[in-house]
Amino acid sequence: MVFEGLVGLGVAMLLAPAIAEYAKVRHKAEKGFNWFAMAGAWFIFAAAFPLVPTINSFLTFGSFSIADLFAWIGWLVALIGTLFVGYEMLVEK
Repeated sequence: MVFEGLVGLGVAMLLAPAIAEYAKVRHKAEKGFNWFAMAGAWFIFAAAFPLVPTINSFLTFGSFSIADLFAWIGWLVALIGTLFVGYEMLVEK
């Protein structure tokens, strides 16, 4: 598999707005798809921390690393994007 873990999730989140644009549905839920793209950026940023062991070990507090924090933020942003897309696609337009 080419993309695994957080990198694959980040790439999938970044591809969601592009696929929605191709399917001509992005205009219905522009704000939600922007949140998806932002979540993809957070996931890729979280995946980058373990690649630099010095920074990762310096910013680890017990068993909780800074990469975990960015992954949690990515999940929250993805959840907000999902709610926006669901609301805007089904209710508003």
